[in-house]
Amino acid sequence: MQWIKGHSGSRGNDAADELARRGSALATIGPEPIIPIPFGNVCSLVRRHFTNQHAQLWKNLVDCRQARDALPEINSRLTKVLMRLNKPQIRIVTSAITGHGTFNKHLFTIGVTDSPLCRACMGEEETAAHVLLKCPEVATYRAKHLGTPGSLPEVACNIKGLLGFFGEISWLE
Repeated sequence: MQWIKGHSGSRGNDAADELARRGSALATIGPEPIIPIPFGNVCSLVRRHFTNQHAQLWKNLVDCRQARDALPEINSRLTKVLMRLNKPQIRIVTSAITGHGTFNKHLFTIGVTDSPLCRACMGEEETAAHVLLKCPEVATYRAKHLGTPGSLPEVACNIKGLLGFFGEISWLE
């Protein structure tokens, strides 16, 4: 690298000066005064835009009823926890959130079992919501791992409890 005195007849320096003059003569676009936006702010704006767009898409989605019941809003903190799980753990959590696991209601719907009734209590259809919130026969396991959850969103955010609960309920494997 070498320093070159300005306006000294250097072809490269003169070309840079000419381009700067042309640029300064162009009309500005946007409100005055023009103040450059830091790159970090641009990234934040883009991230916020797409996060809002994702949340709106999830809110207006017609499908995925059970998953939307368990996760009514996008939860970035939960996403970070899920990203650290291994494949078998993700399978367990996904089946609990979507209801598309080895629950008798789902298995009956797809033609695998003869009855949608709960294998533990035989009182209601065996859905994720029934097993995780209501079934009296697994109340001890539920209390041990999940406490006393009042809703599916509360259960869905307790990943450690979900994994422990399904680890002990062997008939759901």
